[in-house]
Amino acid sequence: MPGILLEIQETVEQYASIMAKIADVDVEVVDADLYRVAGTGIFKQLVNMDMSAEGYTYQQVLKTGKLQVIYTPGEDPICRNCPKNHNCTEEIEIAMPITARGKTIGVIGLVGSSPQQRATILQDEETYLKLIEQIASFIAAKAMELVDQRKQTSMLAALAYIINHMDQGIMVLGSKGAITMANHAAKKQLKIEQLEGMPVELTPTGDKLNNQNEYLLLVGGKKMQVLGEISPLYESDEGYAEVFVFTHSQDMHQKMYAMTAAVSAGIMVGSSKQTATLRAEIEKVAHSTSTVLITGESGTGKEVVATAIWRAGNRNKKQFVALNCAAIPESLLESELFGYVKGAFTGADPNGRIGKFELANQGIIFLDEIGDMPLYLQAKLLRVLQERKIIRIGSNHLVPVDVRVIAATNKNLKAMIADGKFREDLYYRLNVIPLHIQPLRQRTQDIPDLVTRFTEQYAARFGKSRCSVPPETMQVLTNHPWYGNVRELENTIEFMVNMSDEEGVLGLNTLPRDFFVQGRLVGGHYSLLEGDVPPDASGERLTEIMPLKLVERQEIEKALKVFGNTTQGKKQAAKTLGIGLATLYRKMDEFSKRE
Repeated sequence: MPGILLEIQETVEQYASIMAKIADVDVEVVDADLYRVAGTGIFKQLVNMDMSAEGYTYQQVLKTGKLQVIYTPGEDPICRNCPKNHNCTEEIEIAMPITARGKTIGVIGLVGSSPQQRATILQDEETYLKLIEQIASFIAAKAMELVDQRKQTSMLAALAYIINHMDQGIMVLGSKGAITMANHAAKKQLKIEQLEGMPVELTPTGDKLNNQNEYLLLVGGKKMQVLGEISPLYESDEGYAEVFVFTHSQDMHQKMYAMTAAVSAGIMVGSSKQTATLRAEIEKVAHSTSTVLITGESGTGKEVVATAIWRAGNRNKKQFVALNCAAIPESLLESELFGYVKGAFTGADPNGRIGKFELANQGIIFLDEIGDMPLYLQAKLLRVLQERKIIRIGSNHLVPVDVRVIAATNKNLKAMIADGKFREDLYYRLNVIPLHIQPLRQRTQDIPDLVTRFTEQYAARFGKSRCSVPPETMQVLTNHPWYGNVRELENTIEFMVNMSDEEGVLGLNTLPRDFFVQGRLVGGHYSLLEGDVPPDASGERLTEIMPLKLVERQEIEKALKVFGNTTQGKKQAAKTLGIGLATLYRKMDEFSKRE
């Protein structure tokens, strides 16, 4: 606390003046550096001067922290080294330490310069000592008040810095429910720049997640669900009654579960007419809120299309949450979709958890393999699509959600409806905007573009500076049927890049071993390549033997191509093939599963 007395110099001067008037003596005050802070009488003109060269008595007081009374100034041993030794003009001197919290921060001195003043002090010495002690304590208290005020200001500044750099929103509420103070995070979450002074309503929903209560927060005409805790202040008043610490429910769980899109960049690769048409359709529907149903064989890139819709639309700054309905056990699928509260069921996270619909709020949820969703969940999904509200497992609280749904399947949902495996009302609710992806074998113009893209992608990933695909290899890849579609092609290119030589050439020798065994379409027939077919008993090579399942599939596909994929067309196709309609649907379902 060096120099603290200088900072309250005006107050010190007032106390020195009062003391001088009461005691009828001269008074001076010095700080811990022997700098004269205040003075009366003979000392008035010497204020703000350094007196370290002459203040021997004060030096002793600062050193020992004890009172010194010099009855014979100039003769006392303490004055031995003083320049005015044996020639001092003072008659008596009282030096009282100014002590604050165990430290001597200065000295207050009473000086009698005449025999009369000396007599006056000695006549009632005890009273003068008590008076000077009281004045010293007043000065010390004022100094400590300034120190405490500074400390409090520093602490408040540090606290404000910490609060404003917290991810959680913090609001201090008054006894009447108005906001006294709010940090940056609160303003950012609520998207309101000036919260101070605004009334706020907090209504508990009754749900508890992550060991925090859920509230409906209403302020400035905005309503949102938040997780937080209200803590009453020990000494409350109109402006400071409660502290509310909160986090937007969706923001918290997005950070906890990192459910942002971990899918492709949503780039549609290919120069075929079918791909160009699909791109145009995506551009048209990207900004809509209508539900999309993407159909196509397994591996055609349904997730890429869903991501392309998200990136091209006005929700691309919000969440894209993907869920594969076939990859999650039926018993867990409902909790994954809709979430659950604390204690909802045995084995659940004791903190509770929100579902994918809440995570995707204001964004997009992609439900892949929708055909594998159980019937009882189909009913709940239908209700969500109609009401735009969900109920967590174990809760009675309706949670509004603004989510665009994109579903995808490689199954024939109409056939499933006929078999009672898929709800017809849900189908029509999902199929508002149908998008179909043609299999790769029907858009062979895309194959060279895809081969180039995957080659560059995996060459970069594996640290290969260059990779090239010779014309003969590209021809073989283009002619291949690719029943596994784009996924099979990508896996094949990844293998070939791994197997490429130092020159990075993806020759025929880099193709997978079973590639030629799979065969290809030649002249409308599926034939094995020469050299891979064993000779018959006569030694001749069989070049056009086809599996019966493949013949069956080709004839069914041919019939559907002739009569159309409508219900009436399927009836005519089944009649022409000599099978029942239910058998036709079953065969089609088997083909899609085999993909």
